[in-house]
Amino acid sequence: MQNNSRVLGIDPGFDRVGVAVMEGSSSKQTLLFSECIQTSAKDLHEKRLETVGKRIREVIKEWEPTSLSIEKLFFGQNTTSAIKVAEARGVILYEAACAGLEVHEYTPQEIKIAVTGYGKAAKNEVETMTLRLLNLKTKPKHDDEVDAIAVGVTHLASSTYKKKISP
Repeated sequence: MQNNSRVLGIDPGFDRVGVAVMEGSSSKQTLLFSECIQTSAKDLHEKRLETVGKRIREVIKEWEPTSLSIEKLFFGQNTTSAIKVAEARGVILYEAACAGLEVHEYTPQEIKIAVTGYGKAAKNEVETMTLRLLNLKTKPKHDDEVDAIAVGVTHLASSTYKKKISP
């Protein structure tokens, strides 16, 4: 692992996408930037995807990460929603590829283990530990941001990065 890496952590979504830019190593991580990209339910599907892609492109240009870490999708009951998230995720992966970023994917369980040490940790436990690990005094406005930060922590804390593997 590099001594000091800059990573773009993403919690993929369609209505909201958590974004975090982090820097550090396995022993110390620093949050440089985070936000929640929100798309308008009034916009057409393709416009919402464009909004996500455009903002990801801007963040990559401004912060110049070397890699992207993104949460793998978990398919629950709502397949319509999952498909929309998958499409937004595709736009994010496209922007990362265009920028030449390495892409690393982590399952929700891997993120929970990296942040809390327990693969079945509750959402509030992940949030508490994420804030504690980075010594953040205030919680970001949206949970999606906290989730993106946790994805970034997972990547930077990993002693060996998992390269994206196509199914």
